[in-house]
Amino acid sequence: MRTMRHSAGRRLLPLIATLTMALAMSAGVAASTLGSLPGLSLGGDQGLTAGPLGLNPKPAQGEIPVAIRIPDASVDADVEQNQIVKGVMQDPSGPWVVSWYKETDMVGQRGNSVMSGHVDYWGVGPSVFYSVGQLQPGAEIDVTGKDGTVYTYAVEWVKTYTLQELTAETINSIVSPDATTYSALTLITCGGDFDQAKGEYLGRTIIRAKLMSEKGGHGDQLSAEQSQPAAATAGGLQAGGKATVTDDGVNLRSKPSTSGEVVATLSAGTDVTVTGASDDAEGYTWWPIETTDGTKGWIAGDFLKPEK
Repeated sequence: MRTMRHSAGRRLLPLIATLTMALAMSAGVAASTLGSLPGLSLGGDQGLTAGPLGLNPKPAQGEIPVAIRIPDASVDADVEQNQIVKGVMQDPSGPWVVSWYKETDMVGQRGNSVMSGHVDYWGVGPSVFYSVGQLQPGAEIDVTGKDGTVYTYAVEWVKTYTLQELTAETINSIVSPDATTYSALTLITCGGDFDQAKGEYLGRTIIRAKLMSEKGGHGDQLSAEQSQPAAATAGGLQAGGKATVTDDGVNLRSKPSTSGEVVATLSAGTDVTVTGASDDAEGYTWWPIETTDGTKGWIAGDFLKPEK
């Protein structure tokens, strides 16, 4: 289990700095105090939707994201829709959910899809984006759209900016819809040093990724290899066998799909029993399991370690 980076009694502070960097907040400050983005223009009745730098045409393609998986950072989370209100990026609603800002581009669309997540959280400690700052170039990020398409992005770069470095020009290069000429995904969380006296992070960690492939959804058929169930003993897991959950915050879902309802959120070290054969869906191998308290559901095999 990971050790806590900072006190569990501190909630993640705002994710985006204002131009004046007015982020001297104490723990537990409400999300409404998030820093504002430059040049936001909301509204309009001419078939347009607001982007961080103004009004942009409605996207012609792409999907609203509903789930995100980052195996190298132990992320398996639902994606909620969030808003930029009067130039303010609202905080994610909890420690294990990722926010997508609907004023930015949808996944799969040419442009910049912006998401944020907590690095730690009041009373919880390390949260959904705790390890994203350690991602290496080439690491894969899978985002599932509402129609079932899985969009695979590859990390291009990871950088932690100090608050002083987050000038208007830099912020625009991070979140603007024309920050890239291709379909990009931008993840944002707190990072850098932590000021114990003020109870705030002194930087923001940004991950930029580029769309590499998509599969499923939109009526497309998965390949024969993808549609076939995995072997019963894949990865050493098998029906009737015992296994252990390898990471914190792993979702147990009602069906073998990232769109399945989250039945429970499991911690590293949780003992489970595999109750049946695996099922390959959306490019992942899912296993039906039961916990010691009788909770049943499906979990991605990446987060299970078979007991010897």
